[in-house]
Amino acid sequence: MEKDTLEKDPDPLENMLEKHPVPTWRQAAWPVMALIILGVTWANFAKLDEVAVSPGNVIPLGKSKIIQHLEGGIIQDIFIKEGDLVFAGKTLMQLDLGSSGANIEELKVRLDSERLTRVRLEAEATGKKQPDFPAELAERIPLQANAQRRTFDARKRQLSAGTAILRELVKQRKLEVDELTAKKRAVEGNIKLTTERFNISTELLKDGLTSRVDHLQIEAEMTNLAGELQSIQASIPRARAAVSEAQRRVGEDETRFRREAQDELNKTEQTIARISELLKKAEEQGVRAEIKSPIDGIVINLAFTNIGNVIKPGEPILEIVPTGENLVIESRLPPTDRGYVAEGQSALVKISTYDYARYGGLDGEVILVAPDTSIDEDGNPYFRVVIQPEKSYLGDTPGMLPIMPGMEATVDIRTGQKTVMDYLVKPVLKLKEEAFRER
Repeated sequence: MEKDTLEKDPDPLENMLEKHPVPTWRQAAWPVMALIILGVTWANFAKLDEVAVSPGNVIPLGKSKIIQHLEGGIIQDIFIKEGDLVFAGKTLMQLDLGSSGANIEELKVRLDSERLTRVRLEAEATGKKQPDFPAELAERIPLQANAQRRTFDARKRQLSAGTAILRELVKQRKLEVDELTAKKRAVEGNIKLTTERFNISTELLKDGLTSRVDHLQIEAEMTNLAGELQSIQASIPRARAAVSEAQRRVGEDETRFRREAQDELNKTEQTIARISELLKKAEEQGVRAEIKSPIDGIVINLAFTNIGNVIKPGEPILEIVPTGENLVIESRLPPTDRGYVAEGQSALVKISTYDYARYGGLDGEVILVAPDTSIDEDGNPYFRVVIQPEKSYLGDTPGMLPIMPGMEATVDIRTGQKTVMDYLVKPVLKLKEEAFRER
């Protein structure tokens, strides 16, 4: 019975194998092979971008302005901070230039004083009775104006005193001329009378009506009068020459006075020009105490942030990156990638400020590749590459996610395409070419 039962009821495992037979390896290999063939086919035809990656910064197409100060000074106030947007003419810093303000006031006083001196000397040189000082100048410095008037009067009195003596001498010499002229006329009259007496005496002597002694006395008197006349005639030109000399000396004194005034006036004009130039420089220096922005832009590289810092002459204080100009990305390309990058290639710019996974990047084009390397702060060489983005903001809305000068970026320059198979095989081929070659 048991034997019949076993023959009628076979093993349950065998029943299961009969109902669900285990597939053979050939049956499993076909799907795997199909997947492999499909993957290899895809790897041979699927293209991936080949890129050169380099760090970069957003900069304006124009150069940034380095702000310096000619004389330097002590920072009195700071009105900006790193990253501020400023406009042309905005005061960035106020410097304390020490004695510049005092120098300006001192130079103004000196200049006004010299201008008063110039007016006084002009009056002396042209013979005016009084100097005509400008009203605003006399009101501004009345003490100096009064002092110049007193100086003018004193010099006039000195000149008048000297010329008065000479004019008195002229009068005396003229009187001498007049006296000699009158004496000459008198002698000439006496000579005429004596000559007449001599002629009469000569006739009387012929007739024996007079003595010879009386006749000789008349002749001697006539000779004396002739000598006296000659002496007077010789003295008159000398007296007239003395008059002319005295008059010349009067004119010389006045001419010398005016010439000296003119010489002093010329020196004063030079002094005024020199002081005016010094005042102009001092005022310009005072204006430069306010450091102002020359352009619209953004403040970067602010070197001084504390009041009281000392700025040396010509030392860079800050930079202003101009706004309103086209923005580009300047990247530093490793020398190993230089052979694959050329102008006109497309690039993808990823702005570090904005999450690339969320906001995406900017498409751009390489517009410049430097012909030679530069050296960075760490001494590493790089090639300067400039990328022009298609727009100056991320997303679809202008102004929502703008890119600004100074932002950091990562640049992917598309240098070509490779298949997935190329990427997979390249390490193997490289290993094959380079392995087992060492000595």
